[in-house]
Amino acid sequence: MEKKDNWLVSYRQCFGSDAGKRVLANLLHHAGYFDTDMKTTEELAVLNFVKGIINNLGITNDEGSFKEFVNKLFEMRIQ
Repeated sequence: MEKKDNWLVSYRQCFGSDAGKRVLANLLHHAGYFDTDMKTTEELAVLNFVKGIINNLGITNDEGSFKEFVNKLFEMRIQ
């Protein structure tokens, strides 16, 4: 089995391109990543799949990732 570090590089290369970022944004949107009213088991399964992609990009459940994620949120332009 391939090491996780190799997968991290592959995921970041894939989703780090302009096209990859567009695809990832589309996946997040259609998975309801920012929705607050998930109701069905199927919706939650899709959301968990997308969270797995985010995790494979190196955004993990640790304090450093959360801090960086929150800092990036406040760099975003508000529409």
